Amino acid sequence: MKKSEREHWITNIENTATAICSELDSAVVEAVFRCYDANSAENANPNDLPEIFSALYAIEADLK
Repeated sequence: MKKSEREHWITNIENTATAICSELDSAVVEAVFRCYDANSAENANPNDLPEIFSALYAIEADLK
């Protein structure tokens, strides 16, 4: 994964996480990261970033 692609995923994950945290407890976002043995997008395996985003986006979509 290129650095720019990784940064793009991290930005999207952070934006989605922020939206979730504004409606729900941050523990929801933390639980998703734990599923991928991470505690943030920054320290997640780059190969997991698309899946982390998908999981968080699904949660955010359910809020709407």
